[in-house]
Formats: sequence, C-alpha cells, structure tokens
Amino acid sequence: MRFYGSRGGKELLAGVAYAYDSLENLGFVFTGSEVGLLHNFLGLDDYSSPLYGRIYEEVEVKPFTRELSQEFLRRGFEEVDMSVPEGEIETAVGELDGIPGWLVEFGFHYWKRGDFERALDMTMRKARALIREELKELEKRSGRYSLILRAIAIGLTSWSAIKDYVEVKAGPVTNARLSELLRNLEKMGWITRENGKYRIIDPVVENVLKE
Repeated sequence: MRFYGSRGGKELLAGVAYAYDSLENLGFVFTGSEVGLLHNFLGLDDYSSPLYGRIYEEVEVKPFTRELSQEFLRRGFEEVDMSVPEGEIETAVGELDGIPGWLVEFGFHYWKRGDFERALDMTMRKARALIREELKELEKRSGRYSLILRAIAIGLTSWSAIKDYVEVKAGPVTNARLSELLRNLEKMGWITRENGKYRIIDPVVENVLKE
C-alpha cells in the first residue's frame, strides 16, 4: 500500500479519508507485521497525511507468555474438536515461542493435515521464507538494519557492542544515526530493549539471522 500510485500511497489514503468522512457505515482495519511503518504510512499524526487528525483505535498484539501460548493452542484445537498431546503443544510453543501468527499457522496446518511434524515443519519453512523477504525489504531502506539485527542475534546486545559491530562491517556511524536505527527497529517490532540490553522479539527471526 505504501507504494501504491504515483504519490507513494497518498491516493489510497485520500480514498480512505473520503470514506471515513462520508460513508458512516464503512470502517477500515489496517494490520501488518511492521507496526511502526504502518503508523508512518497512515500518518495519523502527520499534518500532510490525508488521514491526519482522524480518530482511531489501536490494538497491539504482543508476544504471548509460554503459558498463554499453550492455552491458545489448546483452545484452538478444542474449537475444531482435536485432541492434541500436551507434549506436542509444549514442543510447538518451544519452537515458535509466543508469536501469535506462527501459533495460528501451526494450528491450521495441524488441523488440516493431522501430522504434528509436518505441520511444524511447514510453519517453520514459511516463517523463514517470510522473514528472509522482510529482511531484504529492510536492507533496501538501510543495510545497517540487518547488521544491527545480526549483532543482536549473535549476542552483542549492548548499544556500544552493536555500534562496534556495525562500524567494523560497514564503516563509521554517528551515535545519533545508530540510535535512530535502533528506535526504528523497536517501532517496527523487530527488537525490544530490557535493562539496557537489546533482544530480538521473534526467536524464528533470531534463528534465521544466525543461519
């Protein structure tokens, strides 16, 4: 959507803005894995955006805890009348962590095929392929994004360690620029910062980066 039309998606946003103002029974739901970019695209706080100032509701889906992930799968399987061994649920959650999208993907394939190993393998293969494509898109914006992510994936989790890694691989980077890149990765949902250390949110992303 961001690249639709000749003005980088502005035509599409203008149509949404018209519908918002004029068609009272029509609503819109925007969703995506890169939440920061989604907000930047919609420009709800950007005066130049056709959607500036519109009222909206935001739903942020954060990674589930291990317990919630297991319960999520149990209830999903119950809804389709499937009895799944606890060991398989625990194994799936161990591989996929608490990322709702991957849990749904796994549950769907298991329901359709009835084969635990195949369902998990299909989910992991699709996840890896999707993540690799997203990483390519990220690199188009700045090659330093992937360097930062790889640094964190191999255990360089402090700001200074990340900076050293990036500079060794790609040359000097200012403190301000590095901080901006890290903030952008946080906004896009790739990383989070806890106790002064950065970590990659999705374990599948981390595994792909290590590969």
